[in-house]
Amino acid sequence: MRTSAGQRDLVTVRDVEPASVSKRAAAGRQALIARLVADRSGSVAMLFGLMLIPLAAVVGLAIDFGRAYTVNSHTQAALDAAALAAGRVAQVEKVNTLTKAEAAANAYFDQAKPTNVVASTMTFTPSSDNTEFTVTATSWVKTPFLGVLHALFKNAGPSGAPAGCQSNRFSCVTLTTTATAALKVGGGGGSNVEVALMLDVTGSMCDPCTKITDLKAAAKDLIDIVVWDDQSEHTSKVALAPFAEAVNVGTTLAPLVRGVPIVNTSSTAESFTTTSVLNDPTKQPTKQWIKYSKASGSGTNTWVVSSKCVTERVGPQAFTDAPPTVAFVGKGYFGTNATTSCGVANHSDPEVNLIVPLTNDKTLLKSRIDKLATGGSTAGHLGTAWAWYLLSPSWGYLFPPGSQPAPYADLSVLGAGNMPKLRKIAVLMTDGEYNINYCKGVEALNSNQTPDIKCNSENGKSLAQATSLCTAIKNAKIEVFTVGFQVNSTARDFLKNCATDASHYYDATTGDALKAAFRDIALKISSLRLTH
Repeated sequence: MRTSAGQRDLVTVRDVEPASVSKRAAAGRQALIARLVADRSGSVAMLFGLMLIPLAAVVGLAIDFGRAYTVNSHTQAALDAAALAAGRVAQVEKVNTLTKAEAAANAYFDQAKPTNVVASTMTFTPSSDNTEFTVTATSWVKTPFLGVLHALFKNAGPSGAPAGCQSNRFSCVTLTTTATAALKVGGGGGSNVEVALMLDVTGSMCDPCTKITDLKAAAKDLIDIVVWDDQSEHTSKVALAPFAEAVNVGTTLAPLVRGVPIVNTSSTAESFTTTSVLNDPTKQPTKQWIKYSKASGSGTNTWVVSSKCVTERVGPQAFTDAPPTVAFVGKGYFGTNATTSCGVANHSDPEVNLIVPLTNDKTLLKSRIDKLATGGSTAGHLGTAWAWYLLSPSWGYLFPPGSQPAPYADLSVLGAGNMPKLRKIAVLMTDGEYNINYCKGVEALNSNQTPDIKCNSENGKSLAQATSLCTAIKNAKIEVFTVGFQVNSTARDFLKNCATDASHYYDATTGDALKAAFRDIALKISSLRLTH
């Protein structure tokens, strides 16, 4: 059918319009998509919404496990205290030791354990030889964020779980923590130990006589703590240096350390007659003696040399630990009767107030302590010197092999646990001001007591000599503890200065305080080693 030109145009337009609209629509959709793709507004919120759940889970787990870590650290500290408490009790208690050690461990743990737990219990396990005590804690800690997993897995708590952790396996986490206290003598269990006890047995220690009784108990307690039964890994030995107005070294050792006196030396010839020994079988005409002018300057006295008691060393080696082969110590002359135990009344037992070289024989040490007897004045410088000699390797040749002090070089060598291989320790105990010193082995004119001879001590007074000896001992890297038992201000000041530092001085005003001082020293010497 033919149409006019106008009609053709109309048909053409009509025929073409649908395709054009479709194209425009497609282009519009593409533009819309492009605009949507290009539009970034709201994406952070969308991403945050998507990440919120895992982020909350991570934070929740961090909180749960952070709480568990805190509880574990707190529990470890409580167990350390419990293990040390058990070890300390085992060191000092000799009856029902395990029962008391376990009770102490439980008491310390109950006091120090964490409180932000569902439950926390401790078990106590000693080693077969009772030298190590292991404590183990089991703690249940709430984990509320982790507990939501119960909605997915529906698992009940493990057998034995406490109330609050039984219905949901994920609501609590179980922590097991351990600590072990090893009873080893020496700093942290890594050192050999040598201890010399200077013990005052002067007459004032029996005023009242409960003082010497308290001293004996304190010294024996220290020995029980310091000298541990197991010496296989590290050794611990104690020496005794009792003193009064002289030091009893025994009849065998005396000639070796003081030399042999010349028999019957005097400004005028004299000998003991039969009459002078008639009523005393301990006196013999052959006794070695010496005569000097009286302190008053009028007349003379005769002194007999002691077969066992020695006095101060004079000369260039007065305040050193040079061996007797280099310089002898002083002889001791004590009137016409030299049978006294260096100031103590006559004793038939030769072990009364006798020095004891280093040993780990606790039975021997305590038996000698039991024999201590009081009397005489206070020559504290002599006790100080002999506490040093018993620790000095220079003097070791005089003693049996097991009693010979170790070399000073070991003090600077590091052993197990980065601790010194060796500790040398002097414990100096006295109850009075040092008041007697000597000239030529006789009580000197410048003593604070009644002098016997008209000459002053070559080294000065006892306190000055002791001060010089203390300085020398500390310079030798020997640790010095000092204990004053009801002392005056002069003695107190000296002892404070003599000690290694302020923490090494003890001022005991009662018998109980003296025992506490010796125990504290012992526990400082025999430190416990903790292992986890």
